[in-house]
Amino acid sequence: MEELVRLAAKPIAYIGCTVIFLGLIYLGINLRDGARAGGGELRKAIAMIAAGAAVTGFAAIYGFTGF
Repeated sequence: MEELVRLAAKPIAYIGCTVIFLGLIYLGINLRDGARAGGGELRKAIAMIAAGAAVTGFAAIYGFTGF
């Protein structure tokens, strides 16, 4: 099982980095528009960034060292 997790660490980290990137784009779009939605959209963007960082962090725990 440990070997399987180590094999999956790189694709999982890729997904995490993709979510971080999409969250940053979403945050930039919302900040450009002036964040008039009452902060709900900003909260979604920050949650995407945090979720991607958590997924990438778990991949690092299981042996991911870089692309």
